[in-house]
Amino acid sequence: RGSLSGLAFGLQTRADGRPRRGPGPLVLGAEWDLRLAESAEGELRVFREAGDLELSGEIRTRLGLEHFEAWLTARDNRLALSLDARGSEFGTLSGALTALAERAPEGGWRLAPQGELLGSARLQRPSIAWMGRLMQERIDTSGRLDAAFSFSGTPADPLATGRIEGADLAVALVDQGLHLSGGELLAEFDRDRLRLTRLAFISPNRVRPRDNRPPVEALTATPGTLDASGEIELDSGAGRFVFRAERLPLLQRVDRWLILSGEGEARSTWTTLALQADFRADAGYVELAETPAPSLSDDVVILGREPAGGAGLALSADLRVRLGDHLYLSALGVDTRLTGELRLRLAEGRPLSATGTIATAGGSFRGYGQNLSIERGLINFQGALDNPGLNVVALRKGLAVEAGLAIGGTVRRPQIRLVSDPPVPDPEKLSWIVLGRAPDAGAGADLGLLLPAAQALLGGPGGGMTEQLSRSLGFDEFSIGQGEVGGVSRRATSRVVGSGSVVDDGTLGGQVLTLGKRLSSDVYLSFEQSLGGAESLVKLTYQLSRRVSLVARGGTDNAVDVYYTLSFR
Repeated sequence: RGSLSGLAFGLQTRADGRPRRGPGPLVLGAEWDLRLAESAEGELRVFREAGDLELSGEIRTRLGLEHFEAWLTARDNRLALSLDARGSEFGTLSGALTALAERAPEGGWRLAPQGELLGSARLQRPSIAWMGRLMQERIDTSGRLDAAFSFSGTPADPLATGRIEGADLAVALVDQGLHLSGGELLAEFDRDRLRLTRLAFISPNRVRPRDNRPPVEALTATPGTLDASGEIELDSGAGRFVFRAERLPLLQRVDRWLILSGEGEARSTWTTLALQADFRADAGYVELAETPAPSLSDDVVILGREPAGGAGLALSADLRVRLGDHLYLSALGVDTRLTGELRLRLAEGRPLSATGTIATAGGSFRGYGQNLSIERGLINFQGALDNPGLNVVALRKGLAVEAGLAIGGTVRRPQIRLVSDPPVPDPEKLSWIVLGRAPDAGAGADLGLLLPAAQALLGGPGGGMTEQLSRSLGFDEFSIGQGEVGGVSRRATSRVVGSGSVVDDGTLGGQVLTLGKRLSSDVYLSFEQSLGGAESLVKLTYQLSRRVSLVARGGTDNAVDVYYTLSFR
């Protein structure tokens, strides 16, 4: 017979030795009056006096325990145990169990191995929000759980069965934009296996992407769904689970938005997990920053950071991913639609690999201060996921000489060169890309400086000085060059493409400031001002075809001209 008070669990102090704030650790008390002689007789009671239980995780979480009490009653070796616990986060737990006690041959007391066990328990949790706070990532969870268990058999051969139900379940990875809601759960277990009878989410789309091209209304008129079911054997861990997604809004951010469909299965043991799936992107929009986020190199070691845990499950995967017809990308100056298919494989001891091709369908690439049309964009995967082969061509279209960039090689070792149709020297290619015209007469000495100047002023993160200035002013072209106001004189001229020389019956020249704005792919509006005189001009150019253009001028020279350009070598 006796009593106990003030038994504390989970007592923690701060670094300065003072106790932490809050209700404090869980403090238990107990009272007992037991007689263990020829038979077990008496009572034992354990109860909460004060405090709460605290769980360790990314954020320390309290269960909000408000009441806990357990009774053990012994009558003629028959034991009866009852339990009752309640809390704001914990919910409610109640249960009862009966068993038979006996004296062990070596002395002391034990549960009779062949004595009958009989019991049940009920757990009700109105909220599982506290589970998300235990995760390493920023995860929000919500919903309610209701579980019922029963116990039978003997201590030597116990049998437990149970049923777990969940409603209004939701899981959100806040940073990634993943949000699954409207979840339902039904799982049952017995001595041999655990059966996931139903796990279903009905998730409406909550966010519209920043881009208007994906068919949002057609795909999100009704909520997307995710269903899973399967079973696992409790002795070996051998299990098989299947899942299916239909128009599931997997990512929901204005800059990362994805609707996904597909199906697959997972096979497991207690030490391995193998995934096989076939996914299709119904629609999506991915927007990345113009420059990658800063990161530490692999050889940097941060003192005090705990190393990664043990090996865990041996994971293998074979995934097929189809990009569909409505997946758009805006990243690093590229704005395009992506098509194609990839097969991703992961095996124990080997890095993730990929085979397949991703292709661009139209789109543009902003380079050298201009919007270049993507003529060909192929990314070929035949091994490491982070080092695909590149085959990309982007041109400035609608000019007598269509010049641009060709990118080959691999991501780790790209090969970039200037290209044009018809072929011209590299300095002239760059002039057609940047200025939209051939180099001016008398600027032969400047042509050799055009390439390094473009690298210094037009290249680099953010597009360089001229692109930043033109963007801030709202122009597509901002340049100072050698020539005459109006660019192309209406006097008879001839020029051999690529020669850098012009035969002209006039002598007017000088430095010209040009500001230009492209109104569409075929219409260009520009303002030109002579820096050495009073000449100024507003010019509207309409490109009727690759060789024919219509030019209207106003200012120092008022006229409407039609030009036919014939380029040859």
